Amino acid sequence: MQNGYHEHSGPASPRRSGLPLAALLVLSAVLGGLVAVGIYTAFRAEPARAASPASSTALAKLADLQEGFTAVADAVRPAVVNINTEQEVEAPWTEFRFDPRSGNWRFYTPTQKRTSLGSGVITSSDGFIVTNAHVISGATTIKVTLSGGKSYPAHVVSVPQSLLNRDLAMIKIDGDKDLPAARFGNADKVKVGAWAIAIGSPFGFNETVTVGVISAIGRVLRGEEGREEYRDLIQTDASINPGNSGGPLVNLAGEVIGINQAIYSPSGGNVGIGFAIPINTATRDAVSSAMEKARGRRV
Repeated sequence: MQNGYHEHSGPASPRRSGLPLAALLVLSAVLGGLVAVGIYTAFRAEPARAASPASSTALAKLADLQEGFTAVADAVRPAVVNINTEQEVEAPWTEFRFDPRSGNWRFYTPTQKRTSLGSGVITSSDGFIVTNAHVISGATTIKVTLSGGKSYPAHVVSVPQSLLNRDLAMIKIDGDKDLPAARFGNADKVKVGAWAIAIGSPFGFNETVTVGVISAIGRVLRGEEGREEYRDLIQTDASINPGNSGGPLVNLAGEVIGINQAIYSPSGGNVGIGFAIPINTATRDAVSSAMEKARGRRV
């Protein structure tokens, strides 16, 4: 060594490492390959975990639930009808007219036609339909449009006062003798949190299906001055809007457990608080009795 400099002998000294350079290069390549394989395996394992047996079971349950909803819709929608009514009401103004019968001029209140829209559910193959009493109240003409698009005139069927007090009414169409009819269930067995499916014609959109749950039971609707109007109602968050009145609220078995009646809404549209009249054993018996009496009178 001279002038403080060391003699340079190359990149590595065989004496210090104890391994030849070629062996070091091979070992580095092997270690690098193992690391790469480990990283690839770790990332590739993610899809396998996503398709684990537990996830497959959950997806299968969701598929079964979806199939249940579609099966109910397919079964019940053909039995749900659109109801259009017309009635003559007095106009909110008066006119001064000459009366040719009396030969005098007098004030006259003209009449005008008012139309309304609602829903109903077929309860027998020969054309009996349950709806809300307020849907057909005061109507001079009633037109029913079926799921397939056919329209028929309808007439009002006499029902017990107990049904009218519950805002339930019945109408009848004549013509087809093999109509699809919905099955009535028992609302007394309904539990809060159970699935609920509403079907009807909100804003005239026929056969609209909405899904929610039973939010509460035994609700009371109050009218002016806090007076009780209707008791023991089913509350649901299934979307109900104007035009849904008279349509069915059904369970996952496809049974009618209620007739949609009203909504609570500051805006006039759905806010997730709707009410249906429960269909229980007493109501079902009253409906059956009214149909039998109507059939007997027409014989």
